[in-house]
Amino acid sequence: MNDLAPEISVVLPAFNEAGNIARMAATLDGVLKSLGRYEIVFVDDGSSDGTLAAIRAAAAANPQIRYVSFTRNFGHQEALRAGLKHARGRAAIVMDCDFEHPPELIPELIAAWRAGAKIVATRRDDGEADLPKLKSVTSRIYYRLLDAIGDVRIEPGSSDYMLLDRSAIDVVNGFADQDVFLRGAVRWLGFPITTIPFSRGARTYGESKYTLARMVDLAVTGIAAHSVRPLRLAIWLALGFAALGLLLLAYSVVSYLLVPQTVTGWTSIMATIALLGAAQLLVLGIIGEYVGRILREARRRPTYIVAETEADLKPEREVIGFRRPAE
Repeated sequence: MNDLAPEISVVLPAFNEAGNIARMAATLDGVLKSLGRYEIVFVDDGSSDGTLAAIRAAAAANPQIRYVSFTRNFGHQEALRAGLKHARGRAAIVMDCDFEHPPELIPELIAAWRAGAKIVATRRDDGEADLPKLKSVTSRIYYRLLDAIGDVRIEPGSSDYMLLDRSAIDVVNGFADQDVFLRGAVRWLGFPITTIPFSRGARTYGESKYTLARMVDLAVTGIAAHSVRPLRLAIWLALGFAALGLLLLAYSVVSYLLVPQTVTGWTSIMATIALLGAAQLLVLGIIGEYVGRILREARRRPTYIVAETEADLKPEREVIGFRRPAE
C-alpha cells in the first residue's frame, strides 16, 4: 500500500437500493471524514431499479466514492468478495447499505482495529425482538446446529457487518472457493478477533432482499463450507436404518413362527418401504449437495463478472483471480 492509499475502505453491496445510496453516501462521509483517509466502495449486484445510476451520481459528486457493477445478480457474498477485491484501504469495513447496519458504529470498529484486532466482528444484541418469529427461531436453531457440527464457532446474532485488517483481506482475496461464507471464513483464519454488539437499525427504503430461498441457500452454504460432518451423519443414518430394517425382519420371522394366526398385511410392508425410502433419499440428498458443490469447484468458473467500475477506461471485464478481455 502506498502513502496515498486510503486507510479505511467501506464496502457496501447493493441490490435494488436506489433510495438508500445518496443518503448512505452522505452519512458515511460525515462519519468517516474525521477518521483519516477513506474510500467508499459500492457494489451494484445486478440491480434493476436505478441503483447503478444513483451510485454513478454519488461517485461523480464525491471522489472518495468508488464502485463495482456486476453484469447480473451474483449474490450478496459474491458482492462482498468483489468489494474486498476492489478495496485499497489498510482495513475494510463490510456492511449493508440499507441502514440496518448502523454507520454510527464505525468509529468503534476502527478504534478496536487500531487497538490491535485484525478482525472486528459484530453481533446483534437486541434479542432479535423486531424480527419475525419464524426467522428468529430458525436463526437460533441454525447457529446452534452450525456450532455443533461446524469447524468454526459463530455466535448467534453474528452478521456480515465487520472490519477486516489488510492481512485478513489479502487472505480472503486469495480464496479460490466458489462458495464463501464470509462470517465463517474470517473466523476460520485464526486472526485475533474482537466482537462488538449492536442494535439493528431501521430500514428507510425498500425491503429486505433475503427471501426464504436465499436464507436457506446461505444456511446450506455455511454448513457445507465449514463442515463435512453431514456426510458422516449420512453414514450413521444409513447404518441406523439398516439396523432398524434388521429388527423389522426379525419381528416378521418371529411373528410368522410363533403366531400362526398372524395375517401379513400390506400396511406394515408399505410403512417399512416408506421409512427406508425416506432414509435413502435423505442420505442421497446430503451426498448430492456436496457433489454439486464439488462440480461447481471443478468448473473453475468466475464467481462474478464486473461490467463497470468508476475507472471504466479500459475495455475489459474483471473476473475474480484474473482478467478476461471483453467481447
